[in-house]
Amino acid sequence: MNQQLPHLYLKNPSGHAYKFDKSRGMEKNDTIDKDPAAYRPHKQRLSTSFNQLLLDKANRLRDKRLVPEHIEIIEIRFLIPFSDGLSYKTRTRFLNEFGLSPVIQKDFNRTVLFAIVDEQRFRHFDALLHHYIESSDRISPKGKTYAIMTTLFDVKYHTASDIRNQRSGDLVFELINTTPQIDEVYETQHRALKNYLEALALVGDIDDFSFDPYGKMLQLKGANRNIVDEMARNFDILAQAHTLRSLIVKPDQFNITKVTWDFTIRNRDDNHTVIGVIDNGIRPIEPLREIVMAGIDITRTNDPLWAAHRHGTVVASLAAVGDRFFTGEEELDADAKIYSIKILESIDGYIDVIKVVEAIQEAHIRDGVRLFNLSICAQSKSYNESPSFFSYLLDKLAYELDILIFIAAGNMNYDDLVAMQENPHDLHNYPNHFYNPNIESDIHSCIYTNICIPAESMNHVTIGALADNYRPDTAVDLSLDKNLPAYYSRKNHYDFKQKINGAVLSSNHGNKNFFKPDIVMPGGDLLQNDAAMQVPGFGDGGNDYYTFDSGTSLSAPLAANLAAQVLNIYPDLSLQSIKALLINSTDTYPTSYLEEMVIERKNSLAIEAYGVPFDKLSATNKTKITRQVLSEETIHRNLVGHGKPNKERLLYSTANKVSLIVEETIRTDHHKVILLHVPEYLLEGKGNKRLAIQATLCYKFNPAWGNHVDYNPLHISFNFANSVVKHSLDNLADILADRNHEYYKDNHWTDEIRNLEDLKAQRDISDEDNKRLLNLKMKVKNKALGIKNSLGPWSEDFFPLVNKPLSNRQQLSIQISKSEIGKIGNQIAIVMRCAVKDNLDLDLQEWARITKEHPFSLALSIEDKSKIDGVRLYDEIQAVNILEAVPNNITQLDQDLDIEL
Repeated sequence: MNQQLPHLYLKNPSGHAYKFDKSRGMEKNDTIDKDPAAYRPHKQRLSTSFNQLLLDKANRLRDKRLVPEHIEIIEIRFLIPFSDGLSYKTRTRFLNEFGLSPVIQKDFNRTVLFAIVDEQRFRHFDALLHHYIESSDRISPKGKTYAIMTTLFDVKYHTASDIRNQRSGDLVFELINTTPQIDEVYETQHRALKNYLEALALVGDIDDFSFDPYGKMLQLKGANRNIVDEMARNFDILAQAHTLRSLIVKPDQFNITKVTWDFTIRNRDDNHTVIGVIDNGIRPIEPLREIVMAGIDITRTNDPLWAAHRHGTVVASLAAVGDRFFTGEEELDADAKIYSIKILESIDGYIDVIKVVEAIQEAHIRDGVRLFNLSICAQSKSYNESPSFFSYLLDKLAYELDILIFIAAGNMNYDDLVAMQENPHDLHNYPNHFYNPNIESDIHSCIYTNICIPAESMNHVTIGALADNYRPDTAVDLSLDKNLPAYYSRKNHYDFKQKINGAVLSSNHGNKNFFKPDIVMPGGDLLQNDAAMQVPGFGDGGNDYYTFDSGTSLSAPLAANLAAQVLNIYPDLSLQSIKALLINSTDTYPTSYLEEMVIERKNSLAIEAYGVPFDKLSATNKTKITRQVLSEETIHRNLVGHGKPNKERLLYSTANKVSLIVEETIRTDHHKVILLHVPEYLLEGKGNKRLAIQATLCYKFNPAWGNHVDYNPLHISFNFANSVVKHSLDNLADILADRNHEYYKDNHWTDEIRNLEDLKAQRDISDEDNKRLLNLKMKVKNKALGIKNSLGPWSEDFFPLVNKPLSNRQQLSIQISKSEIGKIGNQIAIVMRCAVKDNLDLDLQEWARITKEHPFSLALSIEDKSKIDGVRLYDEIQAVNILEAVPNNITQLDQDLDIEL
């Protein structure tokens, strides 16, 4: 057994440079110039939609009676991102020229709700649009004043039917964002809406209503269709109504072979981590009595320790002891105590989002709960759908509080699964059902395998399910292997190959890090009992002490338990560090199970486009088809995230595999460099293999409501580089941040670069020559900074920042040889960079102004591959770096476990 050693904080000094070039990657061409006649269908569509807009506008103004002032809202769907990052500069021009101020941006900011804030300027929009519509089909719009209209897909007025969306009963209304131009009218309507609802509640026409603390949504209970219609007709500040109901789990299946529970969970340590289980209540059945705490009940039952369904009780059991539940031990010491937060009376029903948020706040502030488990999901998400109001509120909580929630990715509908097996179709076969866009059966479409709300939350951890059930003597049923994603487990809903408003996002507007779930844990398989997990029941009927169950509902608490174990050992770690350690400890798995599915998709597209299978195409046409298809690696990542955590690596370092943790801050528009010194012994010995380094960055951010691209307004990323200067860390950071630094000019510029620079100083050079100059400088910089032949890709490419959706969870790996250690002089530069997006909405502009320091966590795993005898990387790396053992309880734990160190 490897010796279990504590993880270490990396405390080496850092250098800083106040530099960040946001202009790189800005695109000049928005649309491809086409044959003028090709614009005719586009003109006809815009003409039809704008005429309908004028009719809807008149009807909406006529129907209003509850508000004294109006905010006229129109929706424009664009063919390009709505931003100033392209040559059309739509954000600035639509406000200044057309009097249109954005209040909601979705579909990666290609669909925008605008408030008309200047009628005279809006008439200019009308005139310019008609100028384009009526222009000659023989004249290209390129270069004309109306050329900006070619960026529109269609336009419409935001009507009552768009707001109410056929909803009634218990629902949530999303609110538009306010802007300086509409703020006064917005507040007037907000007051009128509140007064209207108070009057309805007073006479019993509605049960209740509440606004969330950030002013982004209204929750309404017991509203009939007439009231919803009246609200939608009158209040312009309402964007859209939604219902949020939990998904129904599969029917109970009981095991009658046991007549009582044969396990007990003991609370041996009152200082153990507490996990808040947000569910349908927890019954303190006999095995759980020592570890379950009454917490909060937001339902009518007012008893968090009563449950009509076993769901929350099963979740609590797995959160408390993790995978040790399946060892068959009769007495288990708890890793965590369980705090019950009851949000549903049964397992299905309406989720009171605002009260859920308030309960989490109360559990944390009043009772100190930091870890939570949420295995209750709502409806699934459409492809590329914006973050939901639920995930927004949870992300906001994580930014403001020291909490981390483990969220189940969600399960496919059980009845659909059964029907898919009873009605054979190639689409229903594993793994075809996960991802086959544009192919449907009468029962299934791959959109129904997308993650469920609020699993898209980015500040928390989303967990998918593997088919493993911890019973080695059993087989899978619907899935192919226990190490593969379970048939029912849901996948990432972001797919940058799918069209938005008739066009595909360019590579610069996507993000390789935009995937969920984050990790996977075993969840059992369906449909046979032998493939499922055996978990506790209530014992009410005398034959239900155990039941069979499967689902991401079980995977999430197993992951939460791992986090609790980390906190028990390292109680001072930040929760983002725990998230980083979890992800950094994961194991990968081959993607070959997806190979046939990807080949079939390529063949299907090839036959559709060219009439022959993929392998008969020319190299050029093969490339065109491949660009339309997600790779095996991408689909696998969309199903399992980074993979399954390895518990030993998560909890401990060993003699030759060391986990270092960086918990620091970085300033806005800065580069930061931290040196990692490499032990001298790695330059000795035979062979060239030396170090394998993997690092995961995690940080939390303040989310932007109603702005899909800028939902995460904070960019932090990192890279590994050569420490090209040794005397000053600040100077090194400056060199790393600036491709025009004197260091490159003095040491690395080529004659070609110098000649182009001289020409540029004498006169303006062509765009082509300037682009070549920039590329040459970048090539020189990357070669100088590379640990290998060139600097590798950053953990996240922000170019162009204005149009790039940003991830707050990133990972990089690098293999470093003996010769490369010599090249860099035994010093690896860990380079961090940080920027905040521009053009933020009102509520985040002040945040960006006053918040200059941003905390982050970086988990590094460093493994010695040298096989040099007689030395331990753990000792040697401490000798040449400033490292501190993360405050831990390893000694006491090892005594308890009788492990000799």
